Amino acid sequence: MQCLLCQQAIVTISADHLCPHCRLALPFNRNPCLHCALPLQVLDEAREERDTSICAECLTKPLANRAIAPLVHRHEAAHLIHRLKFHRSEPEGRTLAMLMATQVRLREMGSLPTLLVPVPVAYATAVHRGFNQSALLAWHLAKTFNIGYAPKLLARQGGPAQRSLSRGQRLNSAQFARRSSAKPLAGAHVAIVDDVLTTGTTVRRVSRLLRQLGAGFVDVWCATRTPSLNDDYPTASTQRFDL
Repeated sequence: MQCLLCQQAIVTISADHLCPHCRLALPFNRNPCLHCALPLQVLDEAREERDTSICAECLTKPLANRAIAPLVHRHEAAHLIHRLKFHRSEPEGRTLAMLMATQVRLREMGSLPTLLVPVPVAYATAVHRGFNQSALLAWHLAKTFNIGYAPKLLARQGGPAQRSLSRGQRLNSAQFARRSSAKPLAGAHVAIVDDVLTTGTTVRRVSRLLRQLGAGFVDVWCATRTPSLNDDYPTASTQRFDL
């Protein structure tokens, strides 16, 4: 077995396909916002309170009930995402799903969702790319935690790639709709699964549809989270915010 990042042989079998050195080099999201997983600056490491760190925006407009994103979208993490998305590399998908599962366990979320909903891709994108990377992550996580998996609950219209749009353009794009066969969620605890969380626009749109279907709690599980637009980590607020 070779390490996914440095390509060196791994002496002992590694379930995440990484050597010990590359695993330590991953840009872990060490102090994320509780509701959007935005990386936050820790002013006092001895007094770090992971479960109460909330960014300024989520104090008034939380993105989700709970959010997890084990990696910051930089360097090695961005490379794994690129390999998964554009080269259909399943080992990278398993590695990212394993890191997400570990983060879920560490966060002590109380209760797990009963259903995972991957962010859908447009039909043309699915044909061109051959798969949906978010659905692959959700499938691995559903098997890991033995919970429901609904890849066909929502549909997505065609359009330009999100990575090519500005924040303002994203707000007017990413059109989603529930399929005619979608069943009511009747107060279910649902988690949206995606590969990268950037501005949160896609998650907000999908979350709105899920709540219209009757979802009671909506979490978001992503593999990586981009930092703030100015590339600085905002300061965490330690106020408690219960939804």
